[in-house]
Amino acid sequence: MESRIKDLLKVIAEEIGVYRDLIEHARRKTALLVQGSFESILESNREDDTFNVRLRMLEAEIVRLCDGLCADFRIPRAEFTLLRLASDLGDPAATEIKSQTSLFRNLVCQLEVVNQRNMRLIESSVRYSRGLLDFLANATTSYQNSGLFRTLPITSTTLSRQA
Repeated sequence: MESRIKDLLKVIAEEIGVYRDLIEHARRKTALLVQGSFESILESNREDDTFNVRLRMLEAEIVRLCDGLCADFRIPRAEFTLLRLASDLGDPAATEIKSQTSLFRNLVCQLEVVNQRNMRLIESSVRYSRGLLDFLANATTSYQNSGLFRTLPITSTTLSRQA
């Protein structure tokens, strides 16, 4: 049982490390979104996939360990949380679990803030692009070299509003 708790704390610490890296990655992505470097954003998205795989693996390990701890402490799976486990443990392990839980919650909040900012940047970029496409698709005049307007022939657009 004690070994499972140590293993759980080790996996949680590793997951916290991944979330710290993910926050830094999300902050770098903010700069890429502002710059608009398409290739760099695609590479960043591939890195997102790597983070997701690592987190899924760690989560699967946490679930496995927690299932064993549920049985050891006779806590129904539906009622199991790390804080509930901490309440059933002695002081050093309970304090560590509470500390890790608090740190993890803080990191998730930080990541959520950065992700919301990135989402607003993406939405703004999409609105700008749509506006530009609408402007170009509906343009009826253009400037000539002389600076005067030249009427463009009316054509039907082939741009989809759903694109």
